[in-house]
Amino acid sequence: MSNSSIPSAFLSKTFDYVVVGGGTAGLALAARLSENPHQVVGVIEAGDYDPNVPEINVPGLCGRIIANQKFDWSFMSVPQSHANDRMVLQPRGKALGGSSMINLLGMSRPSKEDFDALEELGNKGWNWDSLLMYMKKSETLIPLSPPDACHHYPEPDLSLHGTDGPIIKSLPTWWNAMHVPMFQVLEVLGILHNSEPGNGTNIGAVTSLASIDPRSAKRSYAASAYYEPNASRQNLHIFTGAHVTKVLFEKHDTLQKATGVEFAVNGQLLQLKNIRKEVILAAGTFQSPQLLELSGIGNKDVLHKHGIEVLVELPGVGENLQDHVCVRTIIEIDSTIETLDILTDPLVQAEHNALYLQQKGMFSSLGAAAFAYLSAANLGISLKDIQWSTEIEDHKASIPSLIKQYELQRRWFSDPFQAQAELIQFPGHFPSPGPDPEKRYTSIIAALLHPFSRGSVHINTADPLAPPAIDPNYFSNPADLDLLLEVLKFTLKMYKTEPILSVMKAFVMPSQEIIDGGDDALREYVKQSCGPVYHPVGTAAMLPRDQGGVVDASLKVYGTSNLRVVSNFRCSTLYHLLMNGRKVDLSVLPLEVSCHTQSVAYAIGEMAADIIKGVLIRDGSFSGPGGARSCHL
Repeated sequence: MSNSSIPSAFLSKTFDYVVVGGGTAGLALAARLSENPHQVVGVIEAGDYDPNVPEINVPGLCGRIIANQKFDWSFMSVPQSHANDRMVLQPRGKALGGSSMINLLGMSRPSKEDFDALEELGNKGWNWDSLLMYMKKSETLIPLSPPDACHHYPEPDLSLHGTDGPIIKSLPTWWNAMHVPMFQVLEVLGILHNSEPGNGTNIGAVTSLASIDPRSAKRSYAASAYYEPNASRQNLHIFTGAHVTKVLFEKHDTLQKATGVEFAVNGQLLQLKNIRKEVILAAGTFQSPQLLELSGIGNKDVLHKHGIEVLVELPGVGENLQDHVCVRTIIEIDSTIETLDILTDPLVQAEHNALYLQQKGMFSSLGAAAFAYLSAANLGISLKDIQWSTEIEDHKASIPSLIKQYELQRRWFSDPFQAQAELIQFPGHFPSPGPDPEKRYTSIIAALLHPFSRGSVHINTADPLAPPAIDPNYFSNPADLDLLLEVLKFTLKMYKTEPILSVMKAFVMPSQEIIDGGDDALREYVKQSCGPVYHPVGTAAMLPRDQGGVVDASLKVYGTSNLRVVSNFRCSTLYHLLMNGRKVDLSVLPLEVSCHTQSVAYAIGEMAADIIKGVLIRDGSFSGPGGARSCHL
């Protein structure tokens, strides 16, 4: 394997496959394709590769390089008309490994229904059974030692988790003092503990797995897991520091054939044309549609506006954007309780630095490990309790599948076992540090998992180096604002429930004054302080072409013979980073999933590799990992 920053060395090679984007799914895919020594695979990544950055490797430092433009694209949304015209930060990893190197490490899974919906929307073979297999293929679960396992953690069902995959995951070895009180409060409020949320039913209170190797106390991510172990391969070549600007095509019969890519290096535009088989976009939910449009694939009105020749008209490109949207809450608690706030003390920080060298202490684990997944029934609401707008008229041309999407979402809303909201407990002020270093805080982030609003990502200039126009369109469907308000109110109720009530000293965010203002004041608080969880999906949707699809079930772009999209995972940094001023995204997913999306992205990369290699056979037979299966594509 070569990691090159010299254009001539890379351009001199002939490739079977070129992957645009060396992030989560992109590196997983490239590593698997290069298992065949006779296939030459190239990866072009705009960022660099630096394996020795503590803020990447040390779990307790995760998120600290957000807004560092060496590692983060730092995109901003357009003003959000339904959220007080705020422009909202959209961080994206810019380095080998993508945002798997800057995220908050969560390795959760969606519900069975989330994945089965992919098949119901027209994608044969994409369902819970197939994607569970690929999630397992991508991972290795390291069980806790007996002393660690006693700390109120579940015992995972090992049959549901991988045992020899590249990504290492584990439960925390450090647990915070507010973890158990949160679970106790949830139980009082009717939310039971779920000891195995990885089985397709994620509802309830859970302790999150994380992409951490407990043996080294280091982050496990795409570069460390899929790149580094394969450094001796001579048929896998990585070119960093190169920004792909468009895909090059030639017309063959009725289809466009990708013959090469154009990219910028140090202000110079270069072209790579010696590609024998396929070009694969793994540039993410924001940049994959941007590249498609710059290359002449998309809505003709968007392309004509910027003087780009239309090669393939696909109105769905850049449409159908969805993301988890959240709001934070913070309270001050008794100062005797140990939280991450103590790390502002240099002596305490030095103590935990020493513990980290023994793979122990606060820096060794995921601080936010207590999660809850809530159904509408848990929240005590139904569809009749919220404002409802179908938005069908606004999107019928670009997203004809929205009718079916909303049918699924309405069905899930009425299902007591389908999560509509997520709560994340953080043991400290979120973001850190808090306003008073002598005080102790705890925070809960409240998020929507299946938003009804739909946004878009499009070019706003023909300049390929300019950022795209990102419009999440938060709360364009008023149901989302009503729902997030109810989740916020549930969270505030948690603080007023024992055993948290007895250690609580004051509300910090929202303030007591806002709470006393009732629903109107809380609704304004949501609009003014909301942010994404950075799990955007949908902008190159895997759907039938007449339903607004961009790719088919084999991830091939409609109207082309050899261009696929396998979007990378981006970061799940939550929006505390936004509030500091500083994430997986999965553009092919037509519907948002009820989990943090890292494990899903790895599964898509793994499954895409088998599709391309022909392990998944279109006649319905399957010869993938784990023996024969039925997997119709």
